[in-house]
Amino acid sequence: MAKQFNELKVAEKFETVSVSHQTIARRVDHINEHVSKKLRDVVEKCKYFSLCLDESTDLSDISQLVIFIRTIQDDFSVAEEMLVLIPLHGTTKGTDIFEAVNKLVSDYGGFDKCSCIVTDGARAMTGTEIGFAGLLKQNSINCPMIHCIVHLESLCGKSLRQINVMKVAVKITNIVRGGNRALTHRKFRDFLA
Repeated sequence: MAKQFNELKVAEKFETVSVSHQTIARRVDHINEHVSKKLRDVVEKCKYFSLCLDESTDLSDISQLVIFIRTIQDDFSVAEEMLVLIPLHGTTKGTDIFEAVNKLVSDYGGFDKCSCIVTDGARAMTGTEIGFAGLLKQNSINCPMIHCIVHLESLCGKSLRQINVMKVAVKITNIVRGGNRALTHRKFRDFLA
């Protein structure tokens, strides 16, 4: 590419860069260490954090637990990152999920700053006895649990027919904008403002 722009010196420098698989692996490890250190610093300095967990199965039939973290700093700045992707070999029971999350959060300083954990509605997550939520309570970890509603919204969206949704939207628009209803429209605009 450098040759295309008549940058022969730059092209020569690119040719001297080692691209062996050992070099690439070493550089990827170096980048991973750097990103992990930055993320650890963000978590250590944050005022509070919340976690979002989801378990799914990849193409090779290995269950993967993905954990996202949202941190809030003292100046109210918010950062969201994927914290880790943990392969769950074997079972995906509440105990397996709890052990993985507990080990990870302990490595980042514990649950003291954790303000909330968001999960899907799977039994392994929400079970009050041997589910993830129940195991949190049994271990005296007082974190509010919230069930993510994205899955429910997706199901709702699939079950509603587009024509029915459009009929309701048209009726509402006609009530607000239809006929000689300038006053209604102004009130509606003021309400939204």
